[in-house]
Amino acid sequence: MTATPNTVLANICGVLVHIRPEQRATMEQQLLTIPGLEIHAANEVGKLIVTVEADDYQQAADSLSQLQTMKGVLSASLIYHHAEELEVTQSESQP
Repeated sequence: MTATPNTVLANICGVLVHIRPEQRATMEQQLLTIPGLEIHAANEVGKLIVTVEADDYQQAADSLSQLQTMKGVLSASLIYHHAEELEVTQSESQP
């Protein structure tokens, strides 16, 4: 699936992340440096539910790879992925 001039490719990845609980505050700040990442839930044992949104497959893969190799991340499991071409409206394409 490739975006055309009138569409944009939207990727949404749902990821379960396990971090060291004693580093939660620091790790949350580091995770938020990954482009398109949002933290939706976290618990006291270091498990977080995050989403990563990206404009193409490579950007999504790069963000997931960065997440999985980040120091302090014990594991990061892709739970859900959805990609869809969305039509760009005229107001969205104007600067």
